[in-house]
Amino acid sequence: MDLAGLYHQVADKLDDDLDAATLTHAVLIELAERLTPEEAAELGAELPDELGDVLARASGDGELKREEFVEALAARLDVDDDAAESGAVAVLSTLREYLEPIMSIEQVMESLPPDLAQMMAIS
Repeated sequence: MDLAGLYHQVADKLDDDLDAATLTHAVLIELAERLTPEEAAELGAELPDELGDVLARASGDGELKREEFVEALAARLDVDDDAAESGAVAVLSTLREYLEPIMSIEQVMESLPPDLAQMMAIS
């Protein structure tokens, strides 16, 4: 799957009018602010360069609380928390689908904060 295909899969999972590319980048920016560089590298290593580059700027401490993540994403996108959460799940589950044929998803999930792993597990 290429980047356009990834965006298309995200769009197929959305119930609202969010732009898939904008949403995907916003989710990754929020992740980069929370994940450690090591966690982000693990997640971004096999993503298309444009997305991996966003995660390469990770500067977080590995603390990712679902509620705080959703609220920050909602503010970034100027949507309500429900739309932000469903959008995040659409992006994260698509990333999981993208990564599964390339590498062991269990390996990726084990390296991530539990709240993020849980959001990626939802399909």
